[in-house]
Amino acid sequence: MTRPRIAIPLDLADGGSRYEQPRAYADAVLAAGGLPLPVPCGDPARAAEYLELCDGLLVAGGPFDIPPERYGEERRPACGPSRPERTAFEEAMTVGALAAGKPVLGICGGMQLLAVIRGGALHQHLPEDMGLSHEQPAPKDLPSHVVEVGPGSLLERLVGSEPLRVNSTHHQAVRRPGNGVAVSGWAPDGVVEAIEIEGARFALGVQWHPEALAARDPRQLSILRGLVDAARERGR
Repeated sequence: MTRPRIAIPLDLADGGSRYEQPRAYADAVLAAGGLPLPVPCGDPARAAEYLELCDGLLVAGGPFDIPPERYGEERRPACGPSRPERTAFEEAMTVGALAAGKPVLGICGGMQLLAVIRGGALHQHLPEDMGLSHEQPAPKDLPSHVVEVGPGSLLERLVGSEPLRVNSTHHQAVRRPGNGVAVSGWAPDGVVEAIEIEGARFALGVQWHPEALAARDPRQLSILRGLVDAARERGR
């Protein structure tokens, strides 16, 4: 059986001279039954051509923040560096995938992009905005807190109703989910941990990194498997 092709846009490293992405994303897609398709970030006008080659989209996180101007706010000093070229390309890929009905999974910064695309906004720095830290010490591939799972949500269908233990490596979070976006997971301190676009077959964002936990936690792998299964169903 042909594996569904899951596009994973690559990060721009070394000042934009090198493409990269942690191996865990590709490994988790493979373990879930998909075929990872690395996509170099570039001209947003080329996004549609890449989308024609794939059955689903995984938007990964990275050591950068979405420009706050994108959601109508001035940048504060605690806001991290931006990578506008990557953000613009990933936005074009995500908007195109949603319009085509292709499944989308946003992880960490990818979840935040889903919210912003739908008119949402972010906490620029959780320690300042909520007096909270969601940056766990190393190792980053172990769970550090739980996420409550929203009843009747896509997330619940994937992982079950019991609280899910997750890792935490972010200083920003969704403050306003956006139009037609439902919150389907949250930390005990109130931080939004999962969102999904209402009416979409599969459009899920998670604030943690399931790809880093998938090898030892079947519930985390089920999130990636949900993306792959949705891509397979759409291709039939």
